Amino acid sequence: MARIIKNVGLTQRQVNLKVVAKELGAEAVGVTIDTRQGPISLFALRQFLVERLRSSGGRPALVGALKKRRNKIPLFDEDWIKLEKIAKYYKQKEGLNVSPGQIASALVHTDVSRIDTSKIEAVLRDK
Repeated sequence: MARIIKNVGLTQRQVNLKVVAKELGAEAVGVTIDTRQGPISLFALRQFLVERLRSSGGRPALVGALKKRRNKIPLFDEDWIKLEKIAKYYKQKEGLNVSPGQIASALVHTDVSRIDTSKIEAVLRDK
């Protein structure tokens, strides 16, 4: 088995994209989506799930999520593995019976709901 090589040298200074854009004469086009919000914390995710998970006999379902529609959303293997770990954590440490898919649904809903689509709608109307 090969040894893991760890780079402990100094990191390079980040390039200021605004300076580069100005020097290249670039101009903004399209729609900008504000992504300054940080990732949701495990506690905030737990609160979201506790507020919306309801049991009707089997595995609890997310209230408001459509059961009739099964959207196929491709995920990277490493993302699904993380979702499984989070689900296992909630089951073992919090007593919350939640599936990796329900966690993914909650994360997608939380982040997508933060996006202001009014600019996108305006662009679509103008076309």
